[in-house]
Amino acid sequence: MNRRKAGRAVWRGAACLAAAACALPLGGPPWLAGLVPSLSPFNALLAAAAGAGGLFLLGSAAIAAVCVFSPRVFCRWLCPVGTCHDALTCRLKVRAWTGRVPRLGAWVVLIGLGAALARYPLCGWLDPLTLFNAAFGVARTPLGLWDWLAAAGLPLLLALSLAAPGVWCGKFCPLGALQDLLRFPLKRAVAGAAAREREIAALSRRAFLGLSLGAGYRLALPPGREPCAGVIRPPASGTPARFTRLCVRCGACVRACPGTILRFGGVGAGLASVLAPEVFFENDYCHPSCTACGQACPSGAIPKFTAANKSVKPIGLARVHRADCLLEQGRECGACVGVCPHEALDLAWDPAEMVSRVVVDAKACTGCGYCEYVCPSTPKSIIVKAGVRDEA
Repeated sequence: MNRRKAGRAVWRGAACLAAAACALPLGGPPWLAGLVPSLSPFNALLAAAAGAGGLFLLGSAAIAAVCVFSPRVFCRWLCPVGTCHDALTCRLKVRAWTGRVPRLGAWVVLIGLGAALARYPLCGWLDPLTLFNAAFGVARTPLGLWDWLAAAGLPLLLALSLAAPGVWCGKFCPLGALQDLLRFPLKRAVAGAAAREREIAALSRRAFLGLSLGAGYRLALPPGREPCAGVIRPPASGTPARFTRLCVRCGACVRACPGTILRFGGVGAGLASVLAPEVFFENDYCHPSCTACGQACPSGAIPKFTAANKSVKPIGLARVHRADCLLEQGRECGACVGVCPHEALDLAWDPAEMVSRVVVDAKACTGCGYCEYVCPSTPKSIIVKAGVRDEA
């Protein structure tokens, strides 16, 4: 190995270790959990096309600008998935049949972009940096089935690399294909006139078909309203349908949450919402001053927010199940009333039944879950629910 290759190998190894250190849930600032996927020009393109831009796009924009002038510079120097792929397959021969595999990466980019322009991003979870980031979620505890499913993308990708070396990076990877598309104008500028016209016409046809397929999917199969089913989404994430469309399932918010109240979701809100993070209050509540999930999100599914505007749109509303409340059973309680940080709970005397009852001020409740967290009854007699505020 010559000095240049050795230096490149050291650089790529260091970049891979740095990416792993960011992805591991080892503490540090919340934005670190989402740094790796936020550097992907592919994810940034889908987010911007869907109208979810923000400062988190700046890093990926800088990388995209460099990729215009250097062929696949990110793949060759920085991509942690590419580094893992090459380390596994360095002694394996490329199969003869892999040359006949069509290049699908550009189609993934164009179809995803077309759907994003129609406000329904597709394929963001296929980004290699998203898969890499999600895989490190297994380093935290406790883990459930959905955590393992979210982390399975990278091992499956590496298994594909062992079975067919070079197929992912050369044929399927949307991030690599986007780098080729970014270089297309500069590359064609130095080509002959006839060749340039042929390639521009071919790309135009593919772009038209890809964008049409993506937008057509959105128009032919419009997303229905996400069933509530008690599912609570992270704060400031907007409508449930918007959140599940923009979320790339990278796990950054799940790892950044200091109270561990965010978890990967299941099928409770429909198949389209699988692995989209949900809020649970068994271990803690959503502290009014916490903004960690908004700082960590790399796709704009959870916009950046401050403690001051966090509760402009409450995440849910506390509802009392009177049959389970200790007060209804003639026992002393009121734990939920005493801890509510927003003074949204109070005790009201019912002279007919001769008992005190917990009442909820729907205008003051933010759905933070402190009342549910401290409720001593089994099952919980006060539960935060989503999608019921208009009914209150």
